[in-house]
Amino acid sequence: MRINYLILGLVTLLAVVGLFVTRDPERSAALSQMYRDAALSAETKQAVLILLALAIGGFVAFMTLGRR
Repeated sequence: MRINYLILGLVTLLAVVGLFVTRDPERSAALSQMYRDAALSAETKQAVLILLALAIGGFVAFMTLGRR
């Protein structure tokens, strides 16, 4: 089986399951509640962004200063 057909089949399966889940109001509400529970708080988002900015800044500094 070619990889393109496998990816197409998985995307189709995902779409069918998504339609099935969102059509049922109880499952849709449970899915929305799961997304709200899994969301990060504002402080956590800010900490992750600061760490990401420091990591990118460190990488840029390493690439510009360390590679001579």
